[in-house]
Amino acid sequence: MEYGKVLRFHRVKQGLTQNQLAEGIISSAYLSKIENDQTVPAVEVLELLYERLGLDFSDSSYSHPSKEKLKEWYESIVFKRREDAELLMNELLQQKETLANHHLYIFFELYRIRYLLLENEVEKAYEAWENIRQHKDTFDDEMNFYFHLVSGLMKYYKSKFEDSYQDLMEAKNYSSSLELEDWQYSDLYYLLALSTGQANYISASIFYTSLALEIYQSHYDLTKSADCHIIQGINFSRLRNYSKSLENFDLARKIATQTNNRVQLKLVYINIGVLESRLENHMASISSYKKSLEFVDEINTALDTFEFLNIIHGLITQHYKLNDENGCIEWINEGERQLISYPSKPHELHFKVYKYIMTENEDIQELLENEVIPYFQESRDHTYAIRYAMFLADLLEKQRMYKKSSSYLRLAIQLLNKHSHLGGGISL
Repeated sequence: MEYGKVLRFHRVKQGLTQNQLAEGIISSAYLSKIENDQTVPAVEVLELLYERLGLDFSDSSYSHPSKEKLKEWYESIVFKRREDAELLMNELLQQKETLANHHLYIFFELYRIRYLLLENEVEKAYEAWENIRQHKDTFDDEMNFYFHLVSGLMKYYKSKFEDSYQDLMEAKNYSSSLELEDWQYSDLYYLLALSTGQANYISASIFYTSLALEIYQSHYDLTKSADCHIIQGINFSRLRNYSKSLENFDLARKIATQTNNRVQLKLVYINIGVLESRLENHMASISSYKKSLEFVDEINTALDTFEFLNIIHGLITQHYKLNDENGCIEWINEGERQLISYPSKPHELHFKVYKYIMTENEDIQELLENEVIPYFQESRDHTYAIRYAMFLADLLEKQRMYKKSSSYLRLAIQLLNKHSHLGGGISL
């Protein structure tokens, strides 16, 4: 057992200095060596240090019954069994050793971060992450695996997709030294599929989605299989392999219909709307977006809000491309009404741009230059930074402002070259 790490963890947790813990037992320099696993002290010394910290020297958590209960709790979190997760968490909190034992406490806190994310308590999850991070030098490989996995998931929730991907790859590296169950591997691959997809590493996303899907299918997990088909549909659409994309969306739709999963059906129709738009089938795209609205139920999370406003944005763009002024203005007005209840800065800007276009507002150039393009550049949403830069370049060219037009065209080309993996068109 790594006694040094346990001592350091509880010393820091109790707010003691090395001098305070070592006083009357050993020198602080010797304690430092113990904590850094540079020496093996006598059992009598360890017993005295443990006693001062209020710990049971004979206790071992590696085969403790609570460890199994913790794993059961984590599994319920991963599979989003909320009632089971809450019940098991309360049971664990009633067992004093869960919080008193170094090994068990670390796992409890790491799993709690994921539980908080499940409950959409992102800021509380971040606070828990900040707290546990100070003990990182006491982690073993298993702890490091979960630390990087929940770090990657938390950064995904914060839309830091590149950072999320890097942390999840660290988790994957640690997984090679562990004996994980199939559901843990499929979970890791699924999270990697999500993060690589959002970071626009499409080939990597296809690879990890395939790995996750293979495990889910072998365990007859229909819901997660449908999730994987949705991700693959998005991936192949970005690669412009539209037949493969539709094939995956159709498989997801069949499963979601069978399981009556309204969230998945909503996502399927949203993404078919995007695909039809890329094929310039604008009426079919509008039909799919409207179909997705039938599956919008309660809007409780930031993700729900984002998806809902994306549907409205999609309807605005499709009516605009059909030169349907009335339809475009109707959905702009609907978007503005929804922003009152569900504020979102990117969607506020999207709706504002189209409103300025449709009303021929002369301030559109200023809006794009001073608000819209800087915002999407700052938030690293390069797809929209490119689209709006191209639109502004075209607008300025029509006004014969050729020098300024070329500067925004250069910006769009630079971003496109730098982020060539983005794919897709660049029309507004």
